[in-house]
Amino acid sequence: MQALLASVLRGALLTGLYFAGAVIAVLYLRTPADVTLFWPAAGIGYAAVLRYGLKQAPTIAIAQLLLHLFVVPVPSTFLLYSVASNSVATVLACAYVHYSRKQLQFRINDGLLLLRGGLLLGAISAAIGTVGMLQGDMIPTGDLPRVYLQWLLGDLLGITAVTPSLLFLFNINRRNTTHLMPPEGGRRERGMWALLMLLALLAAFYIGREGSMYPLALASLPLALLLWSAARYPPIFTACATMGVTVFLALMLGLGAGGFQRPETLQDTTLMMGALVVHSVIPMLLVASYQERFNVMAALHHRATRDPLTGLLNRDAFEEQARAALGEGGETLTLLYTDLDHFKLVNDSASHVAGDEMIRGVAALVSAEFHDTALIARTGGDEFAVLARLDAAGANARGRRLLAAIEAMRVAWQGQNLGTTASIGLTTSQPPHMAFDELLSKTDAACFEAKELGGNGLFATEQDAEGIHVRTRLMHSAMAAREALDQRRVELWCQPIVDLRSPGMQQTHFEVLMRWRDADGNLRSPAELIAAAERYRLGPRLDRYVCGEVLGWLEAHPEAAAKVEQCSINLGAATLTDEDFSDYFANRLRRSTLHPEQFCLEITETSVVRDMTRTRHFIGRMRDLGCRFALDDFGTGFCSFGYLRDLDVDYLKIDGSFVRDLDHSSLSEAVVRSITEIAHLLGKRAVGEQAETELQLQHLRALGVDYAQGYVFQRPQPIEAFFGLPEKT
Repeated sequence: MQALLASVLRGALLTGLYFAGAVIAVLYLRTPADVTLFWPAAGIGYAAVLRYGLKQAPTIAIAQLLLHLFVVPVPSTFLLYSVASNSVATVLACAYVHYSRKQLQFRINDGLLLLRGGLLLGAISAAIGTVGMLQGDMIPTGDLPRVYLQWLLGDLLGITAVTPSLLFLFNINRRNTTHLMPPEGGRRERGMWALLMLLALLAAFYIGREGSMYPLALASLPLALLLWSAARYPPIFTACATMGVTVFLALMLGLGAGGFQRPETLQDTTLMMGALVVHSVIPMLLVASYQERFNVMAALHHRATRDPLTGLLNRDAFEEQARAALGEGGETLTLLYTDLDHFKLVNDSASHVAGDEMIRGVAALVSAEFHDTALIARTGGDEFAVLARLDAAGANARGRRLLAAIEAMRVAWQGQNLGTTASIGLTTSQPPHMAFDELLSKTDAACFEAKELGGNGLFATEQDAEGIHVRTRLMHSAMAAREALDQRRVELWCQPIVDLRSPGMQQTHFEVLMRWRDADGNLRSPAELIAAAERYRLGPRLDRYVCGEVLGWLEAHPEAAAKVEQCSINLGAATLTDEDFSDYFANRLRRSTLHPEQFCLEITETSVVRDMTRTRHFIGRMRDLGCRFALDDFGTGFCSFGYLRDLDVDYLKIDGSFVRDLDHSSLSEAVVRSITEIAHLLGKRAVGEQAETELQLQHLRALGVDYAQGYVFQRPQPIEAFFGLPEKT
């Protein structure tokens, strides 16, 4: 009922508006042939039907009937033609526009489409109207061309002058109003513009009255001001200003006011009305051109700052705005970093399309929870960041609500209900705020901690500040590792592995160790670097680099290579399951002048149990080439003896913690003895690591250990020094 009432009221208002436009034209712009030079009602009806649809077309016929009943009586034979000329032409023109473009936008092509529709409206209306006037004996047959052209130009001028402003007022493209070009000029500038426009119009009026032969020259001043408006002010301001100026000039020219001569001939009428049409079109085309340029720039900005899948800020835009917010430093800010748990399973088991649907769903939940307080971004494939104007307690509460919402969310996909959970890291910063990089690093570490605690949880840095500090340091080490590899600042060092029964040359059997130099050239221990590389998936790249460097160095020094019987190289857990690495190393060995039998690949038992099947495959493939294997740090992993029968290795390297305690621990002695006896039983050799004293060596020999390695023989040296060559600088 309310909708019907609103439609009736709208129809009544549009009827009144059309009637008022017709009355103005009839009362003030009558030509001797009773054809108005300016018919603003055509623009009113055109805009109304374009905006509200064909259901508003009857308002034109009603208003036209009222006009002839109360203002301009016409012969009954002409009445039907008059009503049809306006309503039928408007319906056909609007149908043409909607057929050509379903959704109108404020751009040049659509403006030209509206202009073509206006020409069609004027042509049809003029054809029906002139035929009606001829049938009603209102004009002689010889006046048909003049009447037709005046009718057409009158409708066209009414459309170009009135329709754009009414379309803005009717809000024809409501969905895109927020994308209109923002104004540049302020109220003071617009006030000055209005004053100048008023002065220009008054000057044209009074100078014409003084008898100047060229009053039309002053028409360029309003046009110049309209062009200024098109460049500086909102489109609706320019549209309304153009309508006002056109109506004013049409009144002056049509009535012969202000010194202007009213056109009496067809030629004069055509020139005057054509000039007014151009005068009303040019500013709007310029506005549309500026709007298109703004739209292109806005689209480029949106593409550069927004994630295309979710519409949230992308990583770069988020960082830029977050740095600005932290720099202002006026309130407490909390950064939340959200990472979905095991999201790869969704992509692998369903599809990436299903994964995208889930990402969109999670993005909607994040936006719903934090839209009123925060910057929100999708910073990675399944990662979201939120910088909220909240303290720790408020952010914690919202974060836990978000976790519950994500856990409860389901995505229907091909008969399945897909679900996921998330982990959130949280760090609160008080003014003056820490740097963004530090804040992000802490929060990322907290998120990682939440994942390692099982996922579907929230971890704040305040819960374990020391642990977060260690994890943050590992992140920095991972970045340092990547930089060291890129700049080839990783060095090869060597330590001998000595046969306890028949010691030989140190260079015959040794382990390659790694050292690296930081950006300042200082030599650094590999422990933290290796831990960071393993945690942040740099292990295969690091191992590939070391293997390539070892092979390259030995190939470049054949005299040193000839001494080598066994060169041991450590491999990380991720490397054992990396098919690309096994392909690389196999191909590299085939191309090398060295023999695969000269190399022993050391793996830890913890890496073995991570993926036993792939590890066996890797070991089998390398052994087929001739490589040997050692199980490193043996005795500290899981079920150490349970899988030895199925694991084809040559050496068991006893963890150094047992070797160091041999002097005073009967438990360590028992462990070393057991490992050695089992190694011999399985046809393998035992190697004692980290032997530091002669007493430890005596214990190892007494327990039957085959090899030993440690400071008691030699500390690690650069590979050049190890082989007696000058060290490189």
